[in-house]
Amino acid sequence: MTASRSTLINAAITELAAGMTTAGLYGIDHPRAEQIIERLASHLGDLLHNESELTFVLLGEELFVQGVPVTASCRQAPSVIRRMRRRGLEHVGFRLGVTPAELSAFLAELAGPEDVAVQSRPHIQVGKIEVSEIELGGPDDATGGHGRRKLASVRDRIAVVDDCLTGLAGGSGLAIGDLERVVKAILDSLADDPDPIHHLAPWQGEAQWPALRAYNTCVLTLGLAHLAGIDATASRDLGLAALLADTGKLFVPAELQARELELDGDELELVVDHPRTSLEVLLGCGNVPPIALIVAYEHHLGFNGTGYPRLPRPRRPHPVTRLVSAAVAFVILHTLRGGTGRATRESAAAWMAERSGTLLDPGWVSALAELLEAEPV
Repeated sequence: MTASRSTLINAAITELAAGMTTAGLYGIDHPRAEQIIERLASHLGDLLHNESELTFVLLGEELFVQGVPVTASCRQAPSVIRRMRRRGLEHVGFRLGVTPAELSAFLAELAGPEDVAVQSRPHIQVGKIEVSEIELGGPDDATGGHGRRKLASVRDRIAVVDDCLTGLAGGSGLAIGDLERVVKAILDSLADDPDPIHHLAPWQGEAQWPALRAYNTCVLTLGLAHLAGIDATASRDLGLAALLADTGKLFVPAELQARELELDGDELELVVDHPRTSLEVLLGCGNVPPIALIVAYEHHLGFNGTGYPRLPRPRRPHPVTRLVSAAVAFVILHTLRGGTGRATRESAAAWMAERSGTLLDPGWVSALAELLEAEPV
């Protein structure tokens, strides 16, 4: 993208944000709104001079224009993101020939009541993005800034989780919208086949382990919740809680994690304290559901109140925490140790049965046992 084109795109985003705000405050017929629409139409005309459509795509906390992220480079992008999210829009395409009248009606609907849908027009197309086909890209993308990532495959979902966790650990924030898409993709898979054991991903190596652990924990949590009859409306928050449960481990040095069972003293405290780190980090992120904060803090508490973080008085963790903790335990035993040849499904189930009622919730241990008994050995 040339500098002049980048400048034009930023100018169009700025006018788009100003138009939404002005239409909401003063009405679309206000002279100021008319001036904004005139400038916006001019910018779009220049941008569409050599191509037929200019696409705005919202993915998580990032706004893409023609496949290139613009949130960091345009100050008004967050305003457009908030308005698009509020109106349920993930894709807006401006086509060659768009008129000021179309822009006026579009901005009026964006600024209007939320129960009034934003409509597509001959030269403005709006809607949602299919989970299985999401456009991403950047200047360094192998496809020249128009890359495509599909969440239809398990490997691609795990890659998205890995990107989100890596970004959080690196200080670039949490793309909660991307994790929501992964949750939706898992729920779609479970709708076709409700047995979560069928959807667990196999061992993929040490480098992928944090993302794989989070993904498989989410699959098992959502699958058990569905089979137990938990309300489907809670699935989004349940899935996010499972994906984010071990966030604090991202900030524990890899060398300490590798020696976790051998640590003592100050080194052990660094690992034991990671649930507190999880809570602190997630409190600094936007749109994280409260239950995810609770699970991140409690998921190493035992069913009988023992474990860590150490509490002044033992208490039983939240019911959702108990579900996620059972899922985490099985995933670690089955995926990590099973992947490296140290545990079978039978031995994993036996280990959990021994700790039923102390470390783990008996109800979820029984539910897992039933699932495994129904599976061919």
